Amino acid sequence: MSNRRTFAVLGVSETKSIFLAKQIAKTNSVLLFDYDAVVLNNVYAQILLEFPKANAEMMICPTNASWEADIIILSNDAATDDNFTKKIKRVATGKIVLVLVNEKNTIDFESTLDKLQLLFPFSKVIQSFESMDEVENSVLLKGNDEETLKTIWTLFTSIGLKASIAYT
Repeated sequence: MSNRRTFAVLGVSETKSIFLAKQIAKTNSVLLFDYDAVVLNNVYAQILLEFPKANAEMMICPTNASWEADIIILSNDAATDDNFTKKIKRVATGKIVLVLVNEKNTIDFESTLDKLQLLFPFSKVIQSFESMDEVENSVLLKGNDEETLKTIWTLFTSIGLKASIAYT
């Protein structure tokens, strides 16, 4: 990705969220949020320890983090919390919303994608699944917008993930 973007990583208590936040912070601004203040402080400290020049910031409100971000990354827990999604829905308009799905073998991810798109009707929703391959750091991206999928694919490959796209 040639231009720097601001990413909101919401729900940094999950391993995938922490990994992405750290990798993204190497080259882009990252806004971190989690309801667990201890976890939030620890992740923030880890990022600054590993990448002293990182542009990372802890946020106390998911709405403010989402409003300031270009791309919103939701942990699986955050995406499945109705109260949480209601808080950020309004400010996610026109933005990419990337949902990190926990299940490796999701049976009906088209249905899940449709539900998420209904939650964020004016956003470009992408799901990231652990790939069925046994390759470490391999993910499958699923979404309805080809340009958005390519944007996230470029981000993931630039931070060392092996990503593939499943078009719907």
